[in-house]
Formats: sequence, structure tokens, C-alpha cells
Amino acid sequence: MSWLRDIVALYGRVFRRAAVLSVRHWWLGVVAIAYPRTLLGVAALVAPLGIVGGMLATVTAAALVSSWFVLVGHVVRDGRATLADVSGSFVVYLGDVLTFGFLLWVLSSIGALALSNFSYLAIVFLLAVLVFLSAVPEQIYLGRESGPAVFIESYKFVAAYWIEWLPALLVFLLLMDGVRLVPFAPLALLVEGVLVAFMFIGRGLLFLELTTSSRRSREFQRRVAE
Repeated sequence: MSWLRDIVALYGRVFRRAAVLSVRHWWLGVVAIAYPRTLLGVAALVAPLGIVGGMLATVTAAALVSSWFVLVGHVVRDGRATLADVSGSFVVYLGDVLTFGFLLWVLSSIGALALSNFSYLAIVFLLAVLVFLSAVPEQIYLGRESGPAVFIESYKFVAAYWIEWLPALLVFLLLMDGVRLVPFAPLALLVEGVLVAFMFIGRGLLFLELTTSSRRSREFQRRVAE
């Protein structure tokens, strides 16, 4: 069971580091709250424009995602991000996010059409897509992949590290689900923002550790720590 101890030790390092960085960059929680509401405001504003409005909302969404990736990327790679990094961050990964969104739409449309008469297979297909594309954000802002390569590299990453990656994602989702237990709505909103920042920072740190070290080196780290 040494592999299990190695994973627990890995999670301990990643979660502790993510917690420290999340507290240090508490304002990312505010950004995590503000960006989705900014998108909702823009979408409502451009809705009367029809197709053009939809395109503007899509570009806005991609720009906000790009900015979030830049900010989280600075925290994960350098341990530091500032509000000054927001300037210009909206275009850094804009093309990558738009390209991925379009390709994902194509893939989903083909899947929905091909499996329209097989509801169970459609569910399995959707779950497979969610699992094997779960590392796409990290592939974009840490792996610097774009286009079809994002799909391929995310699949290869999850296939190689699923035993370390997927349980961590489940833990993050369970933490996010716990927000509903916070009774005071404004406080729940703030907690949600902080947890979103913690989740993305943790995901990024875990991605880096898995892609820059081997299982043998992580076992060595655990033995030294013991």
C-alpha cells in the first residue's frame, strides 16, 4: 500500500500549498465571484443583438476565462500574482479558449447526433468527455497546448495519472458542494469564491507535480518526510 501513502503525502503537500496561496491571494476569490456576474451582465446587455450578441457574449466568456487562467497560472508557477496582472490577461489565452470551445461544441454535436437514439451511451459518452478533458485548463495555461492538441494531451495526462488526478477532483467537488451548508448568503458567496480559487490553484499545483516528477521521486519525498 505504499502507493496509497504516496498519494496521501502528495495531496498533503498540494492542499497545504494551495491553502497558503489561496489565503495570500484572497482577492482571487472576489475575482471568481465577479467574473461570472460580469458575463451575466454582458450577456443580458447584448441579448437583443441576436446572433451578434451571442458572439459577443462568447468572446467575453473566453476573455474572462483567459484572464482567470493567467492569474491562476502566476500563482501556481511563481507563487505570486497581483492586480496589475489583470491588465492584458484577457487576450493571452483568448484564441486557445475560443478554439477549444469550438472544437468541444463540434465534438458534442457529433456525439449527440450519433447517440441520439441511445440515451445510456450518450450518458457514458458525456462522462468520458468530462473525465478525459478534465485537465484541459491546465494543459492550456501550464502545458501551453492549443487546438486539437489540448484534447490529445488532456487524454494522455488523465490516462497516465488518473489514480492521482481523479480522486483530487472529487475532493474539490465535495468541498464546493459544502458551500450550501453556509447559512448566510453573502458569506456563502464569499466562501464559494475562495473555494473556487483554492480548487484551481490546487489543480494547477497537482498538475505540475505530476508532470514534473516521477512516482519513484514522490515516494522518495514521502520517505524523507517520514
